Amino acid sequence: MVVSTYSQKQRLLEMTKKLVFSLLFWACMSPNLVQARVPMEPIAGNSFAEDFSLNSVGGTKIRLQDFQGKFVLLNFWATWCAPCRNEMPALDNLHNAMRRNGLEVIGVHVGPSLESVTKFLDQVPVKFTILIDQDMRLANWGVMGLPTTFLVSPEGRLVYKAVGEREWDSPAIKKFLTGVISGHAQIVHSHQDASTESFLKQLKRVFKRLYQKTVGQLLTDMDHRLFYQPYNLSA
Repeated sequence: MVVSTYSQKQRLLEMTKKLVFSLLFWACMSPNLVQARVPMEPIAGNSFAEDFSLNSVGGTKIRLQDFQGKFVLLNFWATWCAPCRNEMPALDNLHNAMRRNGLEVIGVHVGPSLESVTKFLDQVPVKFTILIDQDMRLANWGVMGLPTTFLVSPEGRLVYKAVGEREWDSPAIKKFLTGVISGHAQIVHSHQDASTESFLKQLKRVFKRLYQKTVGQLLTDMDHRLFYQPYNLSA
C-alpha cells in the first residue's frame, strides 16, 4: 500500500513536470511574449527572493545568497527556447559591461539536459554563471514563460521582472539598470547619513550628561568655595 502511494506521487510529479515543460514551451513560442515595450516591469510589494542552492555547469554549488550586496539579474532560460538562445550574447555583453557597477548576471537553465547546455555553451561561450535547475526546484518563482528575468536588489528583494526576449546590451536597458543601481546607492547613502546624524546626536547627549556630572559639578563646587568660603566664619 505504501509502495502504491509512493508510485502515485511519483507519477503525479512526473505529470506535473511534463505539464510545466509543455506550458513553458508554448509560452516560449508565443510571439506576444517577445515583444517588449519596456525594459522591465516593477514587482509590486516588498517580497524577498527565496534563497536557493543549484549546481553550476562546472558542478559547483551556488547560492543566491553568495551574491548578497550586488544587484542580480536572474535569467530563466532553456536550450530549446529560441528567444533564450538569442539573448545569451547580449546578456554576456551586459554582464561584462556592468559587473564593475555591482550587477551580476546569472542564468538558470530550466530542467535537466546538462549535456545540451554544455554543447550550447561550447558554441556560444558566456562569462556569467550558468546554473542547472534540474529538478525544477525554482518553480515557485512563478515563471510562466521563457525567457523570464528577475532583478534582485542587494538586500535580496525582487524589484523588477521581464517576460520575453530583451536586447540586454542595448543603450536603453543599460541606462535603465544604471539608473536603478545609482538610485539605490543614493537611498542607501541617505540612510547612512541619517544613521550617522542620529548617532552624533546621541553621542552629543551622552557627552552633555558627562559634562554636567563631572566638569559642570566641579565648576559649581569651585564657585561655591571661592565665593562662599571667605564668608564662612566657622572655617
